[in-house]
Amino acid sequence: MSLASITAILGAVQRTGRSILWERLVRPKPTTLDKVPPSVDALTREWLTAALCSDVPGAEVDHFELGVKDNGTSARRTITVTYNAAGRRAGMPEHLFSKSTPTFLTRLATSMANLLAAEHAFYSDIRGKVDIEAPVARYAAWDPKTNRSLFIMDDVTKTRGAKVGTILTREVTREQAEDMVDLLARLHAKYWGDPELASSYPWLMDPVSWQRRIDRLMLMHRNAVVGFDRARAVMPEEIYARRDDFLQALRRCRQISADGPRTLIHTDVHAGNWYVTADGRMGLLDYQCMLHGLGTQDLTYALIGNLTIDNRRLWERDLVMLYGECLAKHGVTEVPEFDQLWLQYRQMVPHAMFMWLGTIGANKLQPQMQTREVCLVNLERSSRACADLDAFGSLVL
Repeated sequence: MSLASITAILGAVQRTGRSILWERLVRPKPTTLDKVPPSVDALTREWLTAALCSDVPGAEVDHFELGVKDNGTSARRTITVTYNAAGRRAGMPEHLFSKSTPTFLTRLATSMANLLAAEHAFYSDIRGKVDIEAPVARYAAWDPKTNRSLFIMDDVTKTRGAKVGTILTREVTREQAEDMVDLLARLHAKYWGDPELASSYPWLMDPVSWQRRIDRLMLMHRNAVVGFDRARAVMPEEIYARRDDFLQALRRCRQISADGPRTLIHTDVHAGNWYVTADGRMGLLDYQCMLHGLGTQDLTYALIGNLTIDNRRLWERDLVMLYGECLAKHGVTEVPEFDQLWLQYRQMVPHAMFMWLGTIGANKLQPQMQTREVCLVNLERSSRACADLDAFGSLVL
């Protein structure tokens, strides 16, 4: 590890540790919006009234209750709110969902991976500009100095009758897969080839820069190597045998994505970040990994991570073709030909593998983001796709 990497990691650890220590000593409970609460446990009726009721004269929060903790890269928790008469008459939102960074590990991980700037931008700005099924934001704030963050949005399980799940609990149908493709095409089409995207969102990183950052600050390239050994039992032998080629394949994959045509990409479209509404629509959560890259990076990961191996093999060519058709339908004038989209689809497989190799191979400075069982099923699907699609060959390795 380079001296610069060691210095950067130690600096992040020290800054994060100081902010957490101060909060434990002082136990702040903000009542106004000039401070970001350190966690949902610090919320007050006064603060929630300021955050939720500013546009409704006379409305106030009477009472609120916090749901069960669900922690990963960030801390997730529901909030049930009751209002005074003015708030009830206005139909103020009662069922909310929050994401925050209350612990040392959540703040360290999100700061090192540059996650909070992306999520803040999505819920405070981008969400209102894209016509996709995604939660409606009620409050979004992030403090770069302490890495405190709090995002409050509608609880789609209540407002949309949504069902959330994991790779272990949901089998995506053909109709749902087509709706996922259309959602991604809508998101990508909005910013496809937009020359002002990077200047409008200066925090937005391309895949090459992002990979360099998380390798330098989180040692994710080392995690990926460890991940091969931890997932060997579920991998095709020919893919495990090429584990020494993986990082080169990943770098090539990242460069192709950065070369474009670029758009705004979600990056982390695994099964746990999708939900199904009561009327059967597919919705997408968790925008903290957004990048400026190739749309097929999302498409590949979504199909590999959400379809069974058999269904992916049966449907993937049709779904790649559908993606091109949806891009055109949603306004992209220069859609790549199918052969180019198919090549890109194959070339983006290392991204789908890396997201789970890095997770199962996590080091002690990372929170436990997913269970081992979820990691292994994802790696079984992505490594099998790597073999089926000759991803290494598509990258000319």
